[in-house]
Amino acid sequence: MNFLSRAFASMTRNPLKTLLLLLITFVLGIVISAAISVQQAILNTDTNIRATMPPVAMVGIDWNELHRQHNRTGEWIEVEEESPSLETMHAIGALSYVRAYEFSTWGMMASRDIERYIGDEKMSWSRPLGDWETVTFKGVQRPDFLDLAEGRVELISGRTFTDEEVNHLSYVALVSENFARLNNLHIGSVLTLEDIIWDFPEHGFDCSFYVEENIHIYRTHDFEIIGTFSPLVEFDTGCEYMNHEFADNFENTLYVPNTVIRASSAFHVEQRRELNPDEEHWQEIDLDEEVMWYQNVYILYSSSDMPAFRAAVEDMTPHMYTAVDAVGGEFTAIEASMDSLTHLADIILWVAIAAAVIILSLLITLFLRERRREIGIYLALGEKRVKVVAQMLAEVMLVALIAVALSLLAGNLLADNISEAMLEDALIAEQNLDERGVFTNFDQRGFGVSAPSTDEVLAAYNVSLDLTTTGLFFTFAIVTVFMATIIPMLYIVRFNPKKIML
Repeated sequence: MNFLSRAFASMTRNPLKTLLLLLITFVLGIVISAAISVQQAILNTDTNIRATMPPVAMVGIDWNELHRQHNRTGEWIEVEEESPSLETMHAIGALSYVRAYEFSTWGMMASRDIERYIGDEKMSWSRPLGDWETVTFKGVQRPDFLDLAEGRVELISGRTFTDEEVNHLSYVALVSENFARLNNLHIGSVLTLEDIIWDFPEHGFDCSFYVEENIHIYRTHDFEIIGTFSPLVEFDTGCEYMNHEFADNFENTLYVPNTVIRASSAFHVEQRRELNPDEEHWQEIDLDEEVMWYQNVYILYSSSDMPAFRAAVEDMTPHMYTAVDAVGGEFTAIEASMDSLTHLADIILWVAIAAAVIILSLLITLFLRERRREIGIYLALGEKRVKVVAQMLAEVMLVALIAVALSLLAGNLLADNISEAMLEDALIAEQNLDERGVFTNFDQRGFGVSAPSTDEVLAAYNVSLDLTTTGLFFTFAIVTVFMATIIPMLYIVRFNPKKIML
């Protein structure tokens, strides 16, 4: 009789022991199956949600984490004053996850001879500045700047910047087609704007403040219009009013070289130092520090790369700096909720595996000790040790395969019934701790999207038996049972057959 026949005969002769082994393996298998099902469900949910988000990030202080830590501990974490260097920011842009990146500066100038374009008067947000209207500057660092390269704006007429213009102080600008039409501008026109330093009072002021006698100093700049563009960005802030407001701001934004805005910023700092010689804030600004003037944008190849990109950024930057994605604190709270559930599933999985190895090893050891004489006879008759081990292993593995197959479905059902309620509780708890702002730089730039609600996350959460989940479960379960079986077998067969027969 070969070892497989002996294994089958032993299983049928001892039905109670076989049933006991089946039940214990079944129960332990349920726990392992539930933990793996939850892990895969969280992973699939995260992947599906991220697929709907723009793969855009900015590097900066993790304000949401600071607020969460403060809410939990009552103390503020100290943040390093030194920001990432320009070399570090370029090194981040060189990471394999990054498809494109750009550093932009933002500024503003005014004029009494222009009109702001307003798409919908009912949605207009008035910013009275006396007789002056303002335009926003968005700096670029290369001719093929990010918004143009990524198709966020379309060049309607004229040209983009030259290398010479972006690398040196050049007063040239691209304006929106609607702004140009409203102000009778065309290619080659000169737009005169004023860079004004207001002599603000120590206390509050109202709209009547903005008159010529309250100007400390100003200088004018003549901008040559070299091109017109049409915005292709759609704003999604969750608020119709703000969508219109940000769209209008985009229409009234001028693309200019970064050098123009840096020169304006230096002018403002110098004048503020003169006006406020005792105010430390203005005295401490380092005009030679480049990074502080830039806002960074990194476009990734895929939104699924965001966790890995964020981890790489945190390794390269000072403490509490991170990569913030387009939905900021909203999705960070969702991530934290899913991470907490995944962490719990990890703990349960490894505890269940360790418990299964220990319990099954002890149980199999007890079974084998009762069969010492049977094993001794096999060895005394010349049976090879490897075949004795194979027989015992076959007995356990045949029972284990049946138990594992049954526990797969049971564990999946258990995970489906329990984990969704746990995830919902975690989502509510994390969102209550989140003190994010309503609108962000992403919203203003048209990268922002509304984060999925708790109901949408729960709708995307689905515990199912796909090939990955099934494959992982059988791998973990079979390896666990194999380890639990082979350990006591090695202990038994090391004895001399004569001693076993005594």
